Amino acid sequence: MPQAGSRRELLLIATGGTISQVRTEPGGESRPGLSAADLLARTTIETGHLHCLDLPYPDGVISSGAELLRLARAIERAAKEGVDGVVVTHGTDALEEVAYGIDEMLSGTVPIVFTGAMRPSWAADYDGIQNLENAVRVASYLLPEYGTLVTLHGHIFEAWSVYKSDTVALDAFTARRGAPSGRVNGQRIELGWQPTRWNRLGRQPQAMSYSVPILTLGVGDDAALLKLVGERAERSIDGLVVASMGAGSIPPTALVQIRRLADTGLPVVCCSSAPSGPTAAGQYYPGAYDELMAAGIRIENHLSPRKARLRLMLSLGLDIPYQPFAG
Repeated sequence: MPQAGSRRELLLIATGGTISQVRTEPGGESRPGLSAADLLARTTIETGHLHCLDLPYPDGVISSGAELLRLARAIERAAKEGVDGVVVTHGTDALEEVAYGIDEMLSGTVPIVFTGAMRPSWAADYDGIQNLENAVRVASYLLPEYGTLVTLHGHIFEAWSVYKSDTVALDAFTARRGAPSGRVNGQRIELGWQPTRWNRLGRQPQAMSYSVPILTLGVGDDAALLKLVGERAERSIDGLVVASMGAGSIPPTALVQIRRLADTGLPVVCCSSAPSGPTAAGQYYPGAYDELMAAGIRIENHLSPRKARLRLMLSLGLDIPYQPFAG
């Protein structure tokens, strides 16, 4: 493995998304059309050390666990064949989840950097090529110990922390810690942190065909949808992620339904629906979370509900209990 900043053999994987969108005529329909080689040809990067692979998703986004595992296996195969780093272009709506899923399964193998675009290639303010050039710089510089990273709009994020906070803004991505972990400043990579040894799973399951819904709670919520589970539902669920109000608050009526499922042995993970901060707050009253933990509900302090869902699905696939994500 080359040292940070040295010449590396990189693989660019294009999966579709806005960064690849083209249109045949002004005002015409926008559709994925730029391959990995097409994207690379638009950059100013010296391409002799860059290889291309297209893994377009049928519907433009990952729609199944099988497609996520397909991407993971392609990255793993490339690493075994001697590639020193991987850049993945991806649609921004699912980017935070897919990057995190890859981080859980493959972190530490080679530098892996995800990027995308908020504008299609025909737009005057197309941001895809700048984002791609920055992602290549990051993958060429950092060591794999930093885990899977995301770079957009000049910012660098850790995959576990990044999330899309705006649907249309060019600077649409932010972090649960409230600030990016670094930035790309011209040719310079500026980092404000050292690699954190999060307890990633580090393995790929054979399959991820599990039903794990996210229940987002609000004031006075009675979790009525959970009454259907095991009664009139066509199939039972395999796990449940509860997006609580703030720091682990669950309305009493909803808690009855959630505990009913947890008592059956169903894996239940409680997260905060807030964009940042822990789920379990130390300043709450003593014993605030005792009832949840007594019911076997796992409290996730770091991950968003969408990422906790992925971690639970991976855990089910590996046939291991859910363990909260922690450093």
